[in-house]
Order: sequence, then structure tokens, then C-alpha cells
Amino acid sequence: MEHFSQTLLTGWVSVPADAAPTRVRLMVGPVEVCSTYATPGGAMSGSTGGDAPRRRQAAGPGRRDPMLPGPKGDRRNSRAEVRTFSFRLRDIWDYCGPATRIRVVVDGQPLPINQHGMFLRPRQKGAHTPADLRAKLESGHVLGQWGRLQLSKRLDTEWQQAVLSLYERVRRVLHAELGYDAFVIYGTLLGAVRDGGYIGHDVDFDAAYVSRSRTGPEAAEEFTRIALVLVEDGLRIEAFPACLHIVDPDNDVHRIDLFHTYFDEQGLLRFPFGVAGSTDFPESRWAGTGEIDLPGGQALAPRDPELLIAHLYGEDWRLPKPGFNWDLDRTSAAVDGRLSVEQRTKVYWADFYARTEYTTGSTFFEFMSTRGGTPDTVVDIGCGDGRDSCAFGTTGRTVLGLDQSPVGIEHARRRARDLGLERVDFRTCDVSSIDDLGAALGEVRDPSGAPTLFYLRFFLHAIHEPVQAALLDAINEHARPGDMFAAEFRTDQDAHNAKVHTKHYRRFQNGAEFVADLRRRGWVVEHEEERAGLSPYGEEDPVLMRVVARC
Repeated sequence: MEHFSQTLLTGWVSVPADAAPTRVRLMVGPVEVCSTYATPGGAMSGSTGGDAPRRRQAAGPGRRDPMLPGPKGDRRNSRAEVRTFSFRLRDIWDYCGPATRIRVVVDGQPLPINQHGMFLRPRQKGAHTPADLRAKLESGHVLGQWGRLQLSKRLDTEWQQAVLSLYERVRRVLHAELGYDAFVIYGTLLGAVRDGGYIGHDVDFDAAYVSRSRTGPEAAEEFTRIALVLVEDGLRIEAFPACLHIVDPDNDVHRIDLFHTYFDEQGLLRFPFGVAGSTDFPESRWAGTGEIDLPGGQALAPRDPELLIAHLYGEDWRLPKPGFNWDLDRTSAAVDGRLSVEQRTKVYWADFYARTEYTTGSTFFEFMSTRGGTPDTVVDIGCGDGRDSCAFGTTGRTVLGLDQSPVGIEHARRRARDLGLERVDFRTCDVSSIDDLGAALGEVRDPSGAPTLFYLRFFLHAIHEPVQAALLDAINEHARPGDMFAAEFRTDQDAHNAKVHTKHYRRFQNGAEFVADLRRRGWVVEHEEERAGLSPYGEEDPVLMRVVARC
């Protein structure tokens, strides 16, 4: 055993290459918690050391989990075949104590544990005993994919009905909008073929579609559009680089995962999430999909799926592996087909605006609205769902709100209509497109030549530095004497503070350097302050830069 932590166990065995499959058992006292089969040729380095979804959320965008070190080149001291395995084991600690021996056993013999001997004893006593754990397992619970004890998916009829209902909804939307068939994939497909149902220790329902795109970037852009369509259908969507987590807001306990795949220009099926096999899957072997029966309903599955499953999981896919770990077992992935930070952020804000509504303007709006000399024409750049645009409109000002999120713009227009704000308009605009931005800035001009306010609240920290530079250039190009610039954004002093929302991109820049850049561009700064207390939100009180300048 090379690594044994509160959440993850990894190890290896050395056997002759022609040896039978190696079954590995995890024992808590006398209780066998689960077993798996060791995989030839697997690497253990590069695995995350903890509960990956939880740790990534806590780490925040742009940070990576600490990786487990391993021998150089992942080589072990053996001339025979090395077979690797892993277990997730987060929940076992509540069922044992200092007197409990935790062992990993092969053929009745315990494996040595690095720095612990032949077994490990927990330092603290849990609330329950190994006997309680045995009773839990006998009642149909299993150690799930992330080490949590859960009712086996083979027995959990509530879960079965909920995920199939959600899958059917996604299937209808995909077929109606793009003519795509959503079929089961990964663990759901493996369970359907190998086990005739669901894999007991699985934690979700996996579906996929085959895109008509032939390149990764095209497939990723289409996947982003599909996410926005699902948001518009009323579903909650969280975008990851290679999949969408999909939840029905009316039953948010359960989710399904949607993956995108495509045949590349060489005619090979590519998976941005990745595969754990070593074979290719050519387009000539794709036979389409057909209906299959699953506990709780029906679903689409690839016809003749064995070759595809071998591509996904390797030739030994028929061996159950509760300890299967994508961080360890992934052999390749179409990384150029993964969603970029910008694409995931776009989905995040669409989902946010679809579920969030403010009835009043922000504190920055209040500051600018009551400040003397604020122009009567406003361009709200990064307006979101029109919160401050409509607030400015209620003061009698003419407003154009710009945002890249179609969902945000749709909600903003509806709000303006409901409030009877005829002088407030909105436009979908990607500020990274200089032509699109320039056209939008040019059309808001008051024919009388009256000043314009370029207003940016909580927007500059949501875009990359080159996009910000191009945006400021475009504003400079369209600004005229008397125009005003007003921005509020997070600074580097806020970078390490706790955040309420953690699942979208933020960039933290130096406030003083930003103000200096404005001055270099010819703006006269009339107000600048950097501090907390400007816009508290729940338990969060961010450090913000608030700056107002005039051309």
C-alpha cells in the first residue's frame, strides 16, 4: 500500500502476467467492506489526495488539488506484472476505533502498508462499531464511488425513477433542438451491459450524445450552446470541462451527468472526459442507438456496446472495480474538446440569472445615482439580468444594458417591460468582440451630445486582462469630453477571502494600478476608494475598488 489517507487508499500487487484476475479486499476488523480487481499497467501518481469534487470547490477556480507523489515514472520494484488498485473510504472511519485493524487483503494475506506495517489502526474512536458497519452493508448499503456509504443504486428505487425522469427530459430537449439522441454512457452503460442494471456503488446517471462536429473546439462550443438551451428549459446546470451536471430544481437531490463526444477528422470517436482503454473506436463500428430496459424505465444505449465499453474501460471491463478511479485509470482524453473557463463561466451566469432575481439596485447604483453630475444616458456593460440598468431606468435615465448571457438579457428585457421602462433597452454583446462592442457603444449616443456614463459593476473581475485592455480601448475610442466612467470590482486584497459563490471565474487585480492606467488613458479620476463594506452579500464582505472618472 503506497498511500493511505482519510479519503483515499492506493496500492499495487506484483503477479505473473498470466495470473488470474487479482481480487483485492478492504477489511475493517472482520468486516469485508468492499472488493475490487487490480488493473495491469495502471499509474497511481497524479491522483488527487482527497474527495475531488469537494476539494476542487473549496480550492476555487484556477487551483489544483495536491497530487500524490509516486515513484519516478510510476515504476515499481518488480520484474513481474504490476497491477494497481484504489479505494475511496471516507465513511469507514465512523465505524472503527483504535482497536480496529484496517487491512487490505489479497488471497487471504494482508498487504504491507507504507509506514504502518500490515494493518492500520485509527487514532480516534468513531460513533459506531464494525458490527454496525456489517449491519449497514447487510441492509443493502455499499461504499460509493467517493467513499460514502449509500443505499445500493440497484435497490434505490427513488433514485432510479428520479434520474430516469430527468434523463427523459434532457433526451427530449436534445432531440427537439438538435436532433441528437442522448444515450447512456460510462458507468450507467457499463452497469446495463455487465450487470443488467445499475452499478450499486455508482453515484450518478451518465448520458452522452455524439456531436456532428469534427473538431474539439467546435464540439465544445456546441456543448456550451446545449447547456444554455437546458438552462432555458428550466434545468439547473453546472458546467465542468467535460460534462454538465444537470438537476431538476423541483427535485434537486438527484442529478444526471451529460457528456459530449464526437468523431474526429480521422473518424475516431473522441471523449473530452477521457477513456481508460487502449483501443480505438472507429466510426465504422458505430451502429447507432436502441432502447433498453433499466430498473425504473427505459433509455437509449449504443447498439453492440461491448467494443465501446472496452474503449472506455479497457479489456478487463467485465471485472467489477468499486475502486475504479478516473484520476488513476484514465489513459487518454480529447482535451481540445473541453470547455474553456470562459465557456463554463458563460453557463454559470446563465444558470445564475435563471434562478436569481433582485428587486432593487446595487449599492454602487445608489452611490452613482445620487452623486452629482451623473449623466442621463448610461451604458451598463456586463448588465447581467438588468438589475442596475432597470434601477437607472426608474430614475428617468436612458439605458443600454450589454451582456453576453442570452438568459440574463431575456430576464432583463422582461423586467424592463414589467416596470414600463421604455427608455431602457438591452443587447446581447460579447465584449471580447471589438466590432460587436463598438457597434453597441456607438448606438447609444444621445443626438444632443449629452454626456454618457460607461458603467461597469462587478464586471472587470469577471474578464481576462487582455479583454479588459481591449474594452478600455473601445471605451476610450467612443468617449467624448464630459463622459463618465464608473467601475466597481474585486481587487487583489480580496483574493483570499471566503466567497459565497465559488464556481465561476474571478480575476483579482491591483486597484491602484488600475486607477493609474485610467489616468494614462486620459481620464480625470474624481473618486477612488478601496475597502470592504461597499457591497456586503450574506456573510461575505468583499474588498472592492470603486472608481469614478471623467473624460
